[in-house]
Amino acid sequence: MKRKNTYIDDEESRLSSLLFNKSKKFVENLSTNVKTENELDLKPAWTDEDDVQLSTDIIPDIKSKVLYVQKLKQKYETLIGTPSWAKVSNNASKEEDDDKILRTVGHLKKPKTLGLKKDNLEYKTFPKVNSETGNEGPIISSVVFHPKMSVVLVAGQSGIVSLFSIGGDVNNKLHSFNLKKWKVTTAQFTPDGSEAYIASKLQHSYCVYNLVKAQPQLIQLPKGVRKSKLFQMSPDGKYLAVSDGFDEVFIICAKSKELLRSLKNNMNVESLIFSHNSELLYCYGIEGVITVWDLSTYRSVQKFYDNGCVTASCIKTSTCGQLLATGSGEGIVNIYETKNLTTREPIPLKTISNLTTKITNLCFNSTTEILSISSSYFPNAVKFVHIPSYHIFHNFPKQNLHNVETVSFSPHSGYMALGNNKSCAYLYRLKHYKNY
Repeated sequence: MKRKNTYIDDEESRLSSLLFNKSKKFVENLSTNVKTENELDLKPAWTDEDDVQLSTDIIPDIKSKVLYVQKLKQKYETLIGTPSWAKVSNNASKEEDDDKILRTVGHLKKPKTLGLKKDNLEYKTFPKVNSETGNEGPIISSVVFHPKMSVVLVAGQSGIVSLFSIGGDVNNKLHSFNLKKWKVTTAQFTPDGSEAYIASKLQHSYCVYNLVKAQPQLIQLPKGVRKSKLFQMSPDGKYLAVSDGFDEVFIICAKSKELLRSLKNNMNVESLIFSHNSELLYCYGIEGVITVWDLSTYRSVQKFYDNGCVTASCIKTSTCGQLLATGSGEGIVNIYETKNLTTREPIPLKTISNLTTKITNLCFNSTTEILSISSSYFPNAVKFVHIPSYHIFHNFPKQNLHNVETVSFSPHSGYMALGNNKSCAYLYRLKHYKNY
């Protein structure tokens, strides 16, 4: 067994700590590891023996040698002054040196992170995701980004599900399969990206597509579940929440496919969504009542009315878990802070009324800086809201998108996709965000 060279290890650790810490700490470490000129041990270049033997009494009556040197220096500076060559730099200002170092070593200086501008949404239009196929159906119901790779799943009413690689001049099709007699309603990737769960509101089964084996598998819903009108996977990938649109919600284990519990909502469920940490389930009743279920006990822990709602439509939570958005049949969107949902009728943080038809899709981006609002009942009925100013980006859309069915963002918001009723899955690059 080889012995470790402790000296090399210690030296590597010291250099790593010196070079790869944050810029401010880098400057501090640099200043402590490199002596300033004042701290250097300045030694004479040579020693003259005659200087040692030479003794003078220019300043009499001073016995101490050290004090004599100091007095002699003071007298010389008073009579002659200090010559420029004898002045030792004192690192004038530490701040100036810090700035100089940071300007020189620019890649170590952490840039200021500016938030998304509220006026205009800076984007670039990319080729349509499904330009190579276009056969996923007249209505594109699902455009979903893979959580790990630059891959997008596109599905629609024809039952054809396709996967494309994106990011270049051409979006190449990776794989495609056909779920015959299916009208795909929703699709979601598992958190690790190994599988995709696909459902149709007209079927008594759902599809689990294994991306590694490129193999789809149909799974029957548990007994008692008629159809999966509503189908949601929890953010941690452990649960499936399924409802046929009536007053029951069924919680299924995603791994074993077994029914864990049925939740009685006492009102037909129009929409449902998990909390960001998969601990809660929000059920949006048709009359505007939101019931919050604790999934550790399967009990209702909260119930409140959505402010001003006549007919419920859809509900969405932000990735950070701080915001909850509801969309009604009247085109009204309410945004709540989840920490303030304690009363029977909590007041929304903001109410948005830019659309006049039924809200069919809500989606937050990963940083909770953008909320997309769309209605599939009217052409180009899509708005993007800046958070926290709640201004509408008026420069989007510029092109005719027809009836927008779905909107989604990539994991780091670098891309945005929209599916419509004309077999198109549009793709955009959001310039503010640097990563996929």
